[in-house]
Amino acid sequence: MLQQENKNYLKTLPTYLLVASSIIGLYIEFSEYWTPIGGEASLQLFKFEIPFLLTLSIILFFPKIKIKTVKYVVPAIPILVIYAFFDNFYGFLERSPRPSDLQNFYTIFDFSPKMVSWIILFSLLIPIAIILLIYQSNKNCSPKAIIYSLSYRLFFLLATVAILSSDTFIKYHTKTYTYINWSQERTIRENGRFSSFIFYGHQEKQNSLTLKKYMSSDIDIQSILYPGSITNPRNIHIIVLESFIDPRLINGLQFNRSPLAVELLPHLYKKNSFSHVISPAYGGGTAQAEFELLTGIKALAKIDSIEFNVMNGEKMSSFVDHLNQYGYKSIATIATGAGYFNSTQAYKSLGFDEVSFLEEGNHFKKRKGDAKIFDGDLLDHNIEKIKKSLQNENTPIFNYVLGMYGHFPYKRNVSERPDIIEVSHEDDRIKKISNQFFYRTKAIAKYINQLHSIDPNSVIYVTSDHLPPLFGDEINYQFDKHINISFFIKGKTSINVSGKRYFEIPWLIWDSLTGTKHKRPLQDNKMEELYFKALSESVHL
Repeated sequence: MLQQENKNYLKTLPTYLLVASSIIGLYIEFSEYWTPIGGEASLQLFKFEIPFLLTLSIILFFPKIKIKTVKYVVPAIPILVIYAFFDNFYGFLERSPRPSDLQNFYTIFDFSPKMVSWIILFSLLIPIAIILLIYQSNKNCSPKAIIYSLSYRLFFLLATVAILSSDTFIKYHTKTYTYINWSQERTIRENGRFSSFIFYGHQEKQNSLTLKKYMSSDIDIQSILYPGSITNPRNIHIIVLESFIDPRLINGLQFNRSPLAVELLPHLYKKNSFSHVISPAYGGGTAQAEFELLTGIKALAKIDSIEFNVMNGEKMSSFVDHLNQYGYKSIATIATGAGYFNSTQAYKSLGFDEVSFLEEGNHFKKRKGDAKIFDGDLLDHNIEKIKKSLQNENTPIFNYVLGMYGHFPYKRNVSERPDIIEVSHEDDRIKKISNQFFYRTKAIAKYINQLHSIDPNSVIYVTSDHLPPLFGDEINYQFDKHINISFFIKGKTSINVSGKRYFEIPWLIWDSLTGTKHKRPLQDNKMEELYFKALSESVHL
């Protein structure tokens, strides 16, 4: 009996593998219509990606199933679902997912419960397919036969995982993987989704080992990035707003009126222009922008896709901490809960004296009808806090504000903030963003006017964290997707900071406090040393 089953298995296996490889190949081929990482299969895919997927698919091959569609097609469903998740992830963030991203999944609950529902429902296709295969294969089998069948498949799966974790495989995969350093899109398309996930996961692991080496390093970050002494201790206000995009920079749009509130114009460079600065992130990853603005170090995402997730509260050499050493009181007002990107531990490592999460506790009440705290309400709350600090404290202030109002899916309380802006585009997201921009810029202008009345000599920097995951075939941006709007005010003078990367903004502020323009290392290897050293300080291993 067993011999006959083996013959049947070997007889039908070639057909099964042919069907499985055809389905995978068709997905790769036609996926170019919905993702830039899809398209014609390269020969490189046959070095690992295709053999790996066929190996996985053998685990779900049940030759006893009589219904051919179930036997040959249903096993491909788990692979296609995972591929679809990969493509959607890349569509939002324009990079490969990594193992460390799994720990950030819970943050989606805060921003889009509807998206979570769709993810869960789509994910259910995997267990449904597996249960269907097991049921169809074993409905006429004895319990002993079922246990035998499932046991050898589980053993096969565990053996595959063990092989992927071995040093021998890692060396082989690294050697055969075609890494294109200037284009992750081409790298993924050339090597495959699973292969890229594994490659970047191994990179993270290797970089974690590098982190340990820097713990004993004598690199002095503060003397390199923040030399000299403060001669003019101005108060500093940095405001970072979620997906703060100027819709006028989207190609081909026409508006019934300018979406920029006229009240903000006097505060812009030459009274009409935002600066255009370079964010480390696109579509998501606010904490990457925060890391650069609060440390002055490039967010390389080498240990984890989000640096905040690495920190565990140990003090690190940050811009915030260095200001503290000069007597500044550092306060942060955050328009989220404390569960956002390990932020409690991260802000502790960065050196903040006081952190307020507005969605926790009873000290702030979100306006009824708002999905996210409106920037105007956030800034009104913050200005009251600054007034009290200036009245009660004799020390300079570093005031950091993080807004979340512009987050996907761009909901707005239309009863409080009705439509003002009409736009010539069929995509309703453009209209939402344009009206948000009007009310946001109006609120920012009010805030800056209030700051100038109580703190006229301060440094004010307002910026977006990143652009929203909006752009594609029908929505095109005038600049690179990492270019964001900002404006920098010293006293009451607007300064153009276009072309600056986010990590250069703290340098600029420091130079204004010391009265000297200092040179810093911009070479990749030097920045990498500072990066590893800073993060090694923030953890206790």
